Amino acid sequence: MKVLEGPKVVKTTHKAPYAAISPSRPELSQKGRVVYVTGGSAGIGFAICRAFAQADAATVILTGRRQGALNEAVDVLSKEYPNTKFIGQALDVTDRPATEKTWVQMESDGIVVDVLVLNVAYVPTKLATMLEMNYEELWPSWATNVGANIDLVDRFYHQKKRVPGRKLSLINVSSAAIHDFESAKMVPNYSASKNAGTLMVQLVARGVSPDDMQVLSFHPGVIFTDAAQKTSASKDAWDWDDVNLAGHYAVWAASEEAKFLHGRFTWSAWDVNELQTGEPKKKIDENPTYLQVGVVGLS
Repeated sequence: MKVLEGPKVVKTTHKAPYAAISPSRPELSQKGRVVYVTGGSAGIGFAICRAFAQADAATVILTGRRQGALNEAVDVLSKEYPNTKFIGQALDVTDRPATEKTWVQMESDGIVVDVLVLNVAYVPTKLATMLEMNYEELWPSWATNVGANIDLVDRFYHQKKRVPGRKLSLINVSSAAIHDFESAKMVPNYSASKNAGTLMVQLVARGVSPDDMQVLSFHPGVIFTDAAQKTSASKDAWDWDDVNLAGHYAVWAASEEAKFLHGRFTWSAWDVNELQTGEPKKKIDENPTYLQVGVVGLS
């Protein structure tokens, strides 16, 4: 059974990686780039870290709250991709003093991040309406999905040692919950906070050229992650998507090929060849608010 069919933006959709977004394509090379992935020790984040290593990234920095899980992830990835340096960074991204200390240390070490992937998210385990939850239950979603992300974007864009003219890439792992409110009706706080976080990234894109910092948000698919298990989801209940689809798509999103989607929201399932041609491309070129967060019916 399929969880979500999704909007018919393109005719062809995917549930697993395919050739056009393969990290091994020379056109998608991330050679020499430093990539920073929040929530990189498992699930979607881990798949993204692996994909950037496949694309020959020089360094991949993984963040997460559990040092043990980070150590295991770094060990696995280092053995698979010895030409990429992996750094496990224990960090709660909602802890601003800790984040400040971490980025100051990176600056001191001469590390300049080229690609920031906002992957970590707070997903409530309680299925309830907004009015069935209190402030303490509601707030963590906003602290992570909005507050921590804008803090990281600010630090990323204003790195003091960034080489002038060197392009940055900002990738926001969003969710279909930002627009499919029916499917998200039992996790409305997650839906609302991810919507706000995606709008925040969209507005960041409004103020910067894609030649300076390319910005793209995407729905990674319906994937059987630890977060999904915590909501009592069954591995056999759904036709889950391959986590590596999201990983490979993130690399494509950081490439020059995705430049035309600056400031937009997409699904990793959408065929990128179709997105770049025909009717989808025409809509993107002609409508500056197409595939963006807003009010339906208002431009």
